[in-house]
Amino acid sequence: MMDPHPQQQSTIADAREAPRKRLDTNVLQYKELLASRDAIDRERQKYLELFQFAPDACFLTDSRGIIREANVAASQLLGLSDRFLTGKMLPGFFEESARRAYRHRLDQLRGSEGSDDWEIRLHPRSGTPTDVSVSVARVAARNKNLGGYRWVVRDISKRKQAENAVRELNRDLELRVASRTTQLAAANRIKDQLLASERSAREEAEVSNRIKSDFLALLSHEFRTPLQAIFGYTELLEREIHGPLNEPQRRYLERIQQSQQHLLGLITTILDFAKLESGQSIDLALHPTLVHEVLVHMEGLVGAQVEEKELNYIYRCVDSSLVANADAAKMQQILLNLLANAIKFTERGGSITLECELEPEAVAIRVIDTGKGIPADKLEAIFQPFVQLKARGAVSTGTGLGLPISRRLASAMGGSLEATSEFGKGSTFTLRLQRATQA
Repeated sequence: MMDPHPQQQSTIADAREAPRKRLDTNVLQYKELLASRDAIDRERQKYLELFQFAPDACFLTDSRGIIREANVAASQLLGLSDRFLTGKMLPGFFEESARRAYRHRLDQLRGSEGSDDWEIRLHPRSGTPTDVSVSVARVAARNKNLGGYRWVVRDISKRKQAENAVRELNRDLELRVASRTTQLAAANRIKDQLLASERSAREEAEVSNRIKSDFLALLSHEFRTPLQAIFGYTELLEREIHGPLNEPQRRYLERIQQSQQHLLGLITTILDFAKLESGQSIDLALHPTLVHEVLVHMEGLVGAQVEEKELNYIYRCVDSSLVANADAAKMQQILLNLLANAIKFTERGGSITLECELEPEAVAIRVIDTGKGIPADKLEAIFQPFVQLKARGAVSTGTGLGLPISRRLASAMGGSLEATSEFGKGSTFTLRLQRATQA
């Protein structure tokens, strides 16, 4: 049998269920509220941890700059705990110039969210001033008006020290570069002056040598002219055209002729030297020359002087087929100079040796004497023009040009002339000439 009032029963049931549904809704909303509050608390705790343990100093101030919150790094930076920092004016820790620029700096934030890299100097309550970099951002209130400022302050003292050190280093380098540049400029000026002086001295020396060579050539030429006349008259006397000569007259005539020959030799030597000094090329007839054929005749050229001083003359040539690339006349001139010097500086009864031998790269010709020798400090000086060593008890003769001319002749033939000596025991002069294959 059906219920006559089903709609009425349904309404009553709904009325009974409504409070229960509201209660369930309230419970659900409460749970959601608790969950939201827990999430907010967690986020707040996370923010506080990030704020407190941030490596840079962080401040929250009101719009006047009064500190509301400060983290651990801020306390360490300013030397005060956070409870003592709260309520203090943050700009009070700024240096004087930063305090004056503080309000202007905040006014610049009106059109932007924040400002970075404002470098100032803080003055903690204790300790030395610290260089910092400041970043400032606006904090909006719920009504979107200005609620305060958020400050991040980073200690940049180490960076500043490094920058100062770099600046000092750069300044020191600039000073060094400037000093070095000045020194180099001074050195260059001195170098230029020395070069100019050297150039001037060289030019003066060249002019002096040219004048000297011209003078020597002219003087020698003027001497040779009257000598030729003397030669003519002595030759007439020797032929006895105007009558016979007695024995004393013949001896005087021989002395005149010897003096003529000596003077002519000096003049020839001076002319040769003048020619070399003027830079004129030496006339050479270089060809393969048998050394023995030149050396074997040297004794006849110096025999009279050797006999006069009662010297022992020795000639040695290990290989008579030695061939040198040389001018025979110039070779003979060099050897005559060397032998004349050896005779001059060898004591009576001594010995003079002329020898030749083959070396790996040259033919070596040596003149060896048993004279007094040459001091070590004079071995190169004797090859300088007009330098003479005086023999003991002898009158200085000659011009001091024989050895310089001989060395230059040797060099012109592609060879060399050197001297070695042991003072008190004798000297050895070595002429080296280039080897040749055949004569």
